[in-house]
Amino acid sequence: MSYSLESGRRSSRTGAIRTARREDTPSGRVRSLKTVKSVVASIDIQIVTISHFHRPFIERNVPLFLDGIRKVSGNVLVIDNANDGTAAWADGRDPRLSVICNEAPRGFAANTNQAIARRQSRYVALVNPDVVPEPGLFRGLVEFMDQNPGVAVAGPLLRNPDGSIQVSARAFSTPLVVLIRGLRLDRFLGWTPAVRDYLRPPLSRDRACDVDWVTGAVMIVRRAAIDAVGPMDERYFLYSEDQDWCCRFWRAGWRVAYVPTVSATHVHLRDGIRKPSSAAARHQFVSAIRMFHKFGWRLSRAAP
Repeated sequence: MSYSLESGRRSSRTGAIRTARREDTPSGRVRSLKTVKSVVASIDIQIVTISHFHRPFIERNVPLFLDGIRKVSGNVLVIDNANDGTAAWADGRDPRLSVICNEAPRGFAANTNQAIARRQSRYVALVNPDVVPEPGLFRGLVEFMDQNPGVAVAGPLLRNPDGSIQVSARAFSTPLVVLIRGLRLDRFLGWTPAVRDYLRPPLSRDRACDVDWVTGAVMIVRRAAIDAVGPMDERYFLYSEDQDWCCRFWRAGWRVAYVPTVSATHVHLRDGIRKPSSAAARHQFVSAIRMFHKFGWRLSRAAP
């Protein structure tokens, strides 16, 4: 399905939100710049980014995230998963910026769910720290979601640092795809339909459309859909949690969309995964097996 951007209806609830200077939680310490009280409708968007020894990217890109939400109501939550000094850098920088400091490293899904539990916004945007947003990214995603209330998740067009297109929306994985990619045989067997559709899906560059799933590198998720389906599955430590979530949204009657009219550049820090023996590659393989065990060997948008 493709989308036309028709006027949408926005709804909100008025309430008081208090941001504490420091709050102890079971999962970590929450810090923000100062104590503030703001009476707002449920804000439009909370951007969540996870730092695992990514402080240089946080310092460079979080100011761009903050700049990108000037025309929507929103805030940025950084999860310091490695105690690398990110919290000290953020302290006192902007009233829209807060940090959760984990006592011990957690997986991507568990970190994401910490933000979801705060329930501060109509939409949650997951954004990797190595993402550079193009002008209008966050406003465009919020507008798209407002105008398409049946969409649970949407992802933008992503580019590599050299300007080439980075595939950010795909067909669901199959065991064959996982095996071929895990053994790095895609350069030889990329012509097979399953691998071809996964690696190079036929996507429009100027019109939004439905897709099986979008990468968690940049995705915006509707709060109402999360309430209906649940947060990310924390049994995944790394990889496949985004695909799992999208599959669950589809099976619950929601949609997942690719929105190429807004974009970002993604550095894509995954060099280690290119080696089949690397820890990252092992995480990817284990997560894929977990996903197939959960959904069956062939994922689909419809529940079996």
